[in-house]
Amino acid sequence: MNNPMQAASLPGLILLAHGSRDPQWRQPIEAVLQSVRQSSPSLLCCCAYLESCAPDLLEAAQELLAAGVTRITVMPLFLGTGKHAREDIPRQVQALRERHPALQVVLEPSAGENPRVTALLAEVALASTEY
Repeated sequence: MNNPMQAASLPGLILLAHGSRDPQWRQPIEAVLQSVRQSSPSLLCCCAYLESCAPDLLEAAQELLAAGVTRITVMPLFLGTGKHAREDIPRQVQALRERHPALQVVLEPSAGENPRVTALLAEVALASTEY
């Protein structure tokens, strides 16, 4: 039997990246967003940035909340787990939870911690040596 709480849950995804004042820097991040949208057209998703460009995490969450999202997964598109991933992102996620207590927020580990990402980067690196 279906759980009524699951039926009422509408997921959303925020791809969280560092940010830059250079508009070209955003292109690969937005390419990931387009790929997600192509693979899962019904998933509400958007990009957010820690600094230097908009939207920030809270603004992106507001956009998803306005669309009816009740659960947000935050996916940090960082290769390493530096200060931003260890301190800044969890602090911003906590602020989001405090601002919207009814919203379920899931913070994923940085993308670079995923073995599939590591393997893909190794594959790309190896392919660059093939002449």
